[in-house]
Parts: sequence; C-alpha cells; structure tokens
Amino acid sequence: MRSPRRLLVPIHLDREGDRPLQDQLAAQLREAIDAGRLGQGTRMPSTRTLAGILRVSRGVVVTAYERLHAAGYVTGRTGSGTYVARRAASTGPGAVHEPDELPLISLEPDRPSPEGFPLAAWRAAWRRASHHAPPVEDLPAAGLPELRAAVAGHLRDSRGLVTDGHEVIITLGYGHALQLLLSAAGARLVAVEDPAPPPVRAAARRHARVLPLPVDRDGAQVGLIPEDCDVAVVMPERNDPLGVRMSRERRRALAEHGCLVLEPGFDGHADASLGPEPSILSLGDPGRTAMIGTFGALLTNALPMAYLLVPRRLAPLIRAQIAAAGEQPAFLAQRALADLLATGCVARRIDRLSALYAAKRTLVRHALAGRPGVRLAGADGGSSVTLLLPEDLPAERFAGLLRERNVQVATLDRYCDARPRNGLVLGYGHLDDMALHRALRVLTRTLAEQGLPGFRHDAA
Repeated sequence: MRSPRRLLVPIHLDREGDRPLQDQLAAQLREAIDAGRLGQGTRMPSTRTLAGILRVSRGVVVTAYERLHAAGYVTGRTGSGTYVARRAASTGPGAVHEPDELPLISLEPDRPSPEGFPLAAWRAAWRRASHHAPPVEDLPAAGLPELRAAVAGHLRDSRGLVTDGHEVIITLGYGHALQLLLSAAGARLVAVEDPAPPPVRAAARRHARVLPLPVDRDGAQVGLIPEDCDVAVVMPERNDPLGVRMSRERRRALAEHGCLVLEPGFDGHADASLGPEPSILSLGDPGRTAMIGTFGALLTNALPMAYLLVPRRLAPLIRAQIAAAGEQPAFLAQRALADLLATGCVARRIDRLSALYAAKRTLVRHALAGRPGVRLAGADGGSSVTLLLPEDLPAERFAGLLRERNVQVATLDRYCDARPRNGLVLGYGHLDDMALHRALRVLTRTLAEQGLPGFRHDAA
C-alpha cells in the first residue's frame, strides 16, 4: 500500500460496543469482499499499516486476517503480502466460501527475508555500476580495490575490527572461499563445531579430514582440538543452530592454539541486549586468524559473492589460485556491492532486519519457550531457533506430521556428525506475520496431539 492513510473500503470500529474489535474488522472486510468492493486479487494493507490507520493493536488486525484466511477470503504470499483470494468471488451475502488448500510454509533456515528489501537502493547501485566501463584487462585477483576497502570499512563499523594484519579477498561464495583458504593453509585436519550447518561441514570435508568439535553451553570445546589440527572452524558469536556463544575464556584459549582459526563474518542479527564479546581475530595472532563472510542473509542468495579476511602471509597464495583458475565475481556485481556498502545501504539493512527479527523472536518465544517436555535453544538472536524434543518423540516422525499439515521443517540431526540430537531447526525470519502465526499454531497443535502437556490445542 503506497498510501498508508487511505483505506480501500471504509472501516468503522465501535470501541464502546460489546463485540471484540477483531470480530468487527473481520466482519466488515468479509462483507466488502462479498459485495465486490474488494475484488479478487486485491492486495490488502499490511497488518502494521492497517493497525496504524485504525489506531488499534497489530494483534487485532492479525487475528482478523487469520479468520479471513481460514474462511478462504484472503490468501498470503510469502514476502509479497495478503490478497483477496480468487475463490472468494462475490456470490451474495452469506455465501459459503470453501478455503483453498493451505500453501506450504517452509520453516527451513538460511532463507533471507524479503520484507523491506531496499529495492530502490539496489536498483540505483546497479545503475551506477553500469556507468563504469568494464576493464580491458583481467580483474585484480583479490577483487576490485573499492569493494575490498568497503568490506574492510563494513567490518570496522559493524564489529570494530582492525584489519591491518589481514587482507580482504573477494570470492565466488562461501564454499569457494573455504576451498581457497584450506588449500593455501595446506590443511589436512580441520576441526568443525558440532553441530554446524551442513554446507559448512560438506565444504570442509571436500578438502580435508574433518574432526567434529562438540559444543556445550560455553561454545566449542576448544580443549579437544589436537595439536596437529591445521584449521579450526568455529562460530563464537552464535553457534548455528544451537545459538550458543563461546565464553571469553575459550576464545582466549583458542586464540593461543597453534592452528589457524576461522570464524564467520558477523551477520548483525544478534539481540542488541547481549553484551559484546571480543572477536578471536582481535585476540589472536593475525597470522593465525581468518574470517569468511557473505551478504546473502542481508540481501539475497542470488548474489554469488563472499569475502575472505586472511593473514597477509596467505594472501599471495590465494591470489595465485584465483588468477590461475580465473574464478571470481563479475565486475558489475563487485561494483554494485561496493556501492551498497559505501552508501550505507547494507548497514541500514542490518538495522532493519535486526528489528524485524527481534519482533518475530518474541512471537516464537511466546509460543514455544518454557513449555514442559521441550526446550528452545538459540532464541536470543538470529532468525532461527532450535526446538529440542524428548527422545520418545523422534524428530523425523514429528517433521512428517508437520509436513502433512503443509509445514516444512529441518531436523537437527542434519547438523550433527559425532553426536546426533533430537530436534527441529526452525527458520522464521523470511515469513510474514500470517504465515508465522499459522506455522506456530500448527506446531503447538501437533505437539499437544503427541501428548506433551502445557500446549494449547489450537486449530491450524
């Protein structure tokens, strides 16, 4: 809705009446659809916008929209909004509306949020990038100087990292960056946090022998890293998927180990209330610390690009690998990303997503945290949580029950090597309000049906 102060149809809510506001709103919107004043395919105002216009709580609008959705009057399109359903054609007041088959909701993690995507800034950056003639010679093996400088500035502003002892190198993606780093380091044995995202473990396993490094409440158990380990891949700010932060003592211990320590770039989605902890890059010898980061979670996974922050001693070896293979991001893409970083678009996107994810985390915690029989992990930051299940409720079977109700989830065992765990990894950052509310209702209902106490048996 481009005009947040204009309604498609007049709405009059009686705040002094006995009828709840959500009932009044749902009834008036249903009547407008029946009468044809809201035609098929019409985009409805967002819940936040309509709540602001009517000066009611957002929960009132969400509840009204959910009732219309359940009755088949409206349908939700993830990342696009809420629309008057095609099957809700006007057939006269009181007509019976059969709901469409509910669309599949994916709670699988690592999907960027389309909400509030900075499309105008995105277009402007690519337009300005196109004004530069492409170079006649090959691109610099480490990437365009302006992009490397912009990445260094981003790390300085977002994490306070001083990169004087390192060099920024632009690569085609996370897997490519890890391949380059492990090859340059001559890695034969790599310790990887367990659990860890499947792509991380798979990328490391393609180039070296992987040692699972168990995680407890203080983070990776760095005392288990053997002396002959070449590289340790850790997630000190937030283990994915358990959400555990590495303690300061373990960070220092790891920084003093002789292996090369690799940590991911900061995604900016941690809970702002959590106190900062020092990066291992700021604690350890610059010659034994490195970082890999991407901008997929902030912008789009369709931008095949990552950055490496590597010790200067390894940079010539990595540049030589890139030059020999001729594999690096396109000139136009590098120029556009440099523009997005330099103009502050990425920093504003971090702030925007952090606020959006914080609001959604509150909904998830309210629905799932503190319930008997299960435990919620990683609910203090990021855009996903892990639901740890009792052993008598296997995650695979529970995921199958959810799939029958059109909710797709990832099981925790996909993230584990040495110690399988029973649970679900739930990504929610990419979902709109209606989809997230429905997914949570399906989760709580299905848990209640499995005999777990304390869950309210809601209709999906």
